[in-house]
Amino acid sequence: MANQDQHDGDNGTPQLPPAAPSTAVDGAAKPAFAGAARRRFATKGAAAVGAILTVKSQPGMACSICHSPSGFASGNLNSHNPHVVVCQGLSPGYWKTHTSAWHSSCVSTTKFNKKFNCSTTSGFYGKEMQFLLDHQSYDQDNVAMHCIAAYQNALKGYTSFLKPDRVQAIWNEYWRTGGSGRGYYTPMAGKKWYGAEIVEYLKGTMD
Repeated sequence: MANQDQHDGDNGTPQLPPAAPSTAVDGAAKPAFAGAARRRFATKGAAAVGAILTVKSQPGMACSICHSPSGFASGNLNSHNPHVVVCQGLSPGYWKTHTSAWHSSCVSTTKFNKKFNCSTTSGFYGKEMQFLLDHQSYDQDNVAMHCIAAYQNALKGYTSFLKPDRVQAIWNEYWRTGGSGRGYYTPMAGKKWYGAEIVEYLKGTMD
């Protein structure tokens, strides 16, 4: 797309838990509330391929995907060394109603085009992140909505397997290849995820 502006880059009342290992950029504590995703050993078919993960789990875990896009797409979920996976992603609904919890480098009023590519003539350009957490007609399949939530989760260290730059790469490739209704992301060679599949993956990383 022309004129892309690229930059570097539920409800309920959450309570802050005791400090726990986290990859959060600002070291912020993670919210804990009933039904929230916790550290978990989870991914479709993980047991079948003998994945070895060290995960501290608690009741109420809801995330179903705790792997990078390439690992999930390939089904290569093996690990030769035990490791801790943080899988506590929160939904767009959570971030919409808890704006004070947003990471300091990307607050709710940050313009979408400051973190994600889009053309100056698109509906996304100049829109605040929080605004796009409501469905917009130009955000088919709610890809932007879920990328924003996934980006916050990554910044806060709630998804150790999905970093902020990977979330940006998912959107940027989707946008570059056609955007809403046409674009796709390639998690691995020979495989394309269109909008609905991107959202399916991102939703799986969230409670």
